[in-house]
Amino acid sequence: MAETNLEMNVDVVQTGVAPHFENEKASDPVAEGVAIGGGSVLIHVRFRPDGTVWEISACPPDVSKDAWFKKLCARASDRFQARAGGRGMFRLTAEQLDALKAQSH
Repeated sequence: MAETNLEMNVDVVQTGVAPHFENEKASDPVAEGVAIGGGSVLIHVRFRPDGTVWEISACPPDVSKDAWFKKLCARASDRFQARAGGRGMFRLTAEQLDALKAQSH
């Protein structure tokens, strides 16, 4: 078992992609947001070196990634946490996220 875990970790480091198993449900936590206890949701953001948004969670399909980030900054800037490596996250309640999505249509 240790060899399998080691091999999987090496694969993730070399390719940057975790292996997918057939019996595992495929989901994209970046697209969906990550729910945490107490009805809170983390919206993860990854930036390109030029500062534009590369990936952002919970982005409505009819809104661009940059526009979604700007809307979140305008409405919930106090809920943003900058992280190292060109990343950040918004920590919102599920109700706040639903309201922001409804305003984006």
